[in-house]
Amino acid sequence: MGKVVLLVQYEVKENKRSEYLAAVEKLKSHYATNQFVSFSVYEQKGKPNAFAEMFLAHSDVVYKKFEESEDNVADELAAKLQEYIEGKTKYSTYFETK
Repeated sequence: MGKVVLLVQYEVKENKRSEYLAAVEKLKSHYATNQFVSFSVYEQKGKPNAFAEMFLAHSDVVYKKFEESEDNVADELAAKLQEYIEGKTKYSTYFETK
């Protein structure tokens, strides 16, 4: 099977942008040590404060290992980010076609 991408999309409260950016840097540092996924965060062009987190795994097997590797640190950082999010969070998982 091909690569797996998890997208997490949301909007950040305008008055919480700087706190969000500081928190997301900690999340990036945490995931930099995860051997199963590549993690990055993007801001939507033309729509300030609309962000997407992208997790990329090279296979479904590796993605499942990533899910199993989640720890309290990742959970705490993700919970902290939720404080800065306005509205709903959208989760989408994509599988690469062959």
